[in-house]
Amino acid sequence: MKKSFIILGVIFSFITSTFCTKDFIEGIDYIVDFHEKSPEMAATLHINFVKIATEPKDAEKIVKQKLKIYSSKAIRTERKETHYKNIIGSAWKPSIAGSGNLVKIKFTKDLAAYVWLDKTKSIVPFPDYVSFLKKEQKESRKKLCPQQLFS
Repeated sequence: MKKSFIILGVIFSFITSTFCTKDFIEGIDYIVDFHEKSPEMAATLHINFVKIATEPKDAEKIVKQKLKIYSSKAIRTERKETHYKNIIGSAWKPSIAGSGNLVKIKFTKDLAAYVWLDKTKSIVPFPDYVSFLKKEQKESRKKLCPQQLFS
């Protein structure tokens, strides 16, 4: 009798640990939705979870992983000038109401997206991306000579 409880306990703990450490499978647990609208705009990468609830840290891990993968697939313009292609990645889950609408998963209180910056080859939080764009804009304005500013 005591051995059967021990065996059942071991089997139960094995099953629960297997279930808890489940890896999400693309195509079954989530779908990747990647869009490039124009060469000037950043591409978007949405991870849409299907019928399952996920922890924000797991969704964050998958978004970062897919950003690294899709960074090599982003189109770049082909001129003598170098144009960088950035990718904005976020995760989405089905709404509680079951209406078919998706709700963005927040990784932390103020963070719901990460961005692959092709210029630096790194993944940054979205607020840092906005700061980066502002800095780039200021630098490009400084490069313009005063005559170009008024023409």
